[in-house]
This record gives sequence, C-alpha cells and structure tokens, in this order.
Amino acid sequence: MAIDGINNYLSTSATAATTTAAQTKKAGTSLDMDDFLKLMVAQLQNQDMNNTADTSQYTAQMAQFSMVQALTELNEMTKTTYSMSLIDKDVILAENAADGSLHVVAGTVQGVNLYDGEAQVIVNGVSYPVSSIMEVAQAK
Repeated sequence: MAIDGINNYLSTSATAATTTAAQTKKAGTSLDMDDFLKLMVAQLQNQDMNNTADTSQYTAQMAQFSMVQALTELNEMTKTTYSMSLIDKDVILAENAADGSLHVVAGTVQGVNLYDGEAQVIVNGVSYPVSSIMEVAQAK
C-alpha cells in the first residue's frame, strides 16, 4: 500500500510540473525538441513500475516531431530563397491602411530584410511582409 501512495504522489507531482511548464511555455506558444525530451524523461521517471510505458510510442513521437521540425526549417529556407529572388523585380503589394481600406503599393524590390525570422521585401525604402505581394513582374 505504501508503494501505491508514493506512485500516486509522484504522478500528481509530475502532472502539476507538466501543467506549470505548459502554462509557462504558452507565452512562446511553441514547443521544441528540448521540451519534448523533458516531458518524455519526466514521464519515464514517474511511470508506474507495474505498468511501464511502451518505448516504441516515444520513438515514433520523436520521429514525427523531428520531421515536423525539419519541414518547418525547410519552409523558412524556402521563404528566404523566394524573397531574395525578388530583388530587382517589380511588385505590387497590398497594405492595410489605418482606416481599414486596402492601399496598393507598386515599386521595385530594392532588398530583403531577414530580421527576426520573417522575410520582408524592401520597396520604396519601406519593409513589407512577403505575404502582402499581389503581383511580381520583371523590372522594366
């Protein structure tokens, strides 16, 4: 009976720790591989010795997490490459004005801003997100 009491205490503590970690991480709204590994280690440390976890599930989850992470990195590199290919091209951009109307900006892409993981094109000295591009043409 004493062992059941200890196991219940440990699983309750692990649940509380996991909940606290999840609430703290909400500010960033994303989990990385370190977070996944910490959760996995906590689950393994606090598992019931009479009903151990299936490690094949952890392996499959880690492979899926690695694949999602690799696809996310590939997507970021693709956005960067695409935005850099727009240099010296004429573009038409859509910009939401302060009054809620749609403002159209036309110009030649002078450069690319890659700061903070978000690719932005520089047109007429102003940075715009790549997602605001409506049309691309060869420069005249």
